[in-house]
Amino acid sequence: MRKTLVALPSGAGVVRDDRGLLVTAGVDDGVEEHLREEDPFHPVVIWIDGSCSVVGGLLPPGAVSAEAVDDRGNRIAATVGEGVYVAALERPNEGEEPLVCCRDAEGNPVRRPRAADYPSVSVTDAEEPCPACGALDWEEYMPTERWRSGSIGPDGTAVPNPVVSCRVCGHEEPEPTFSTMHTQPHEPEAEAARAARLSRVRAQLRKRRWLSGSLTLREVRFPIYAAEGWPARLGGSGSENDQPTEITIRQYDNPDADPYAGDLPRIVVTTKRDPSQFYDTLGQARTTLQNWIPQDADGARWPDASHAAITLWQRARGRARRAAVLDASRSEQIITIGGLPASALMLSAPDDRWVAVTRHADLTIVIAAHDVSPSSLRLEPVADPARELLGPEPPDA
Repeated sequence: MRKTLVALPSGAGVVRDDRGLLVTAGVDDGVEEHLREEDPFHPVVIWIDGSCSVVGGLLPPGAVSAEAVDDRGNRIAATVGEGVYVAALERPNEGEEPLVCCRDAEGNPVRRPRAADYPSVSVTDAEEPCPACGALDWEEYMPTERWRSGSIGPDGTAVPNPVVSCRVCGHEEPEPTFSTMHTQPHEPEAEAARAARLSRVRAQLRKRRWLSGSLTLREVRFPIYAAEGWPARLGGSGSENDQPTEITIRQYDNPDADPYAGDLPRIVVTTKRDPSQFYDTLGQARTTLQNWIPQDADGARWPDASHAAITLWQRARGRARRAAVLDASRSEQIITIGGLPASALMLSAPDDRWVAVTRHADLTIVIAAHDVSPSSLRLEPVADPARELLGPEPPDA
């Protein structure tokens, strides 16, 4: 027996079936996810398209309303009924924790119950307020359930990572796995020896990349596009069923550019055949732009803080980057591909970085560029990919 408890005009909502509560994207959509039985008050977010998602869940005891927060920081009042809530957000489902604050009749936050009663400690060095309720009152606890993500322990079993939790509303941020480098004391390395060692490492990387690229390019069965007049190098690839489905080309100011020495590309062109439909054109453009914006654009360094505080700092920076992408100027741009004009969806960031996505025959082409006029670009198929994108085989290190 399936019963709709609450629904949005789009059809997305929360329903009950024989297995329990689930959040659904729509009556006929088929995209749905059950609330976790072990943690029923944790909100569930599901994908709608490349730029939107739906979040829903169970109201905690004492709560009569709920609000969800999108990547711009906007608060969206959820539709509530029969003890559950649902809201639609302009926020892609990329694995980030959904931001939900449940409130009582007076408008005060109500903390949602945890999956279990875990021992916890206060996080005293956090500087980021809770993105769900605005409080600056965090604690860290160590869960025990094996269904949580974590690291692999010495005996080969999964060890759940700690979780940072807001004491006021219950919003949670699971900590990533932190790795610690242990170094032994050593004699200072002479400058010449250090330079030689780094040269060997870079030579080894070039050789490995060349061999891997050669194997990939042999299997490509579609044209690979690049901007004319810009030195090009193979940047990456994607595959499905052991067949390449996308090739990324990095293009530089000069032919002597060395990515292993820190040289950055001015243009990146990705050619995709039969791309996944998980993202629509706008979703692809936003995802690419988010990765194209420099990670250290504001010059910030990791704080000297606890793992819990660093986790909150990282998540806040991620939300700021997604907000910048959402605020990017959207336009239509004509890109010349194979001598023909093609209409592309273009997103422009304030620092003269932009991304354009277009279709060409049965291909999707994604262009990311920095300080380059899109009208100046002429994309053409790479005539000899192995020669033009890899060059001669590097010598052994």
